[in-house]
Amino acid sequence: MAGMFGVSIPTVVSWCDSGLVDAHRTPGGHRRIAQDVLVEFARMRGVPLPREVTGGSARILIVDDERDFSEMLRDYLRIKGFEVEVAHTGFHAGLELGRFKPDLVLLDLHMPDTDGFEVLRVLRQDADTEDIRVLACTAFRDPDLDARVARERFDGFVEKPLKMSSLLVLVRKLLGMEAIDEDGAGAARPS
Repeated sequence: MAGMFGVSIPTVVSWCDSGLVDAHRTPGGHRRIAQDVLVEFARMRGVPLPREVTGGSARILIVDDERDFSEMLRDYLRIKGFEVEVAHTGFHAGLELGRFKPDLVLLDLHMPDTDGFEVLRVLRQDADTEDIRVLACTAFRDPDLDARVARERFDGFVEKPLKMSSLLVLVRKLLGMEAIDEDGAGAARPS
């Protein structure tokens, strides 16, 4: 737990002793923390955990300045079993990329502070992010934009308004996910 949260072992011991973290104490005096307690503690504090701790859910970052749209999409994808975060600006997207480490980015092409093409360029130039799947998303589609998206290294293109079931199929395909029925049964994990 100390390594995951970037704190010292005495800090974790203090959390346990104060009751902030529920832990079992072994006869030898060591503390054991249940996985569900660890996951809930991290979620309450906004700390992303490795997939081996969270159960392997794929992570999606939505980058879109339309708050209602992005929050509705976030809620839908969470119901379908994904871990989802939202960034409303290109700058915020950069912060979330480093913190959240998504498997896929749903990227609006037209935002006030930057465009999706610039965000994509930054992603593709960094060894840590160059392999993240990126879906371009826009409501303003035309032949010139289609040609530009085709030249760039996007992994797909979706048009607003989105048909959620079609988006879900594309997301699962890009992430190499096992088949999951439309009701969400099954695990949203890379296969």
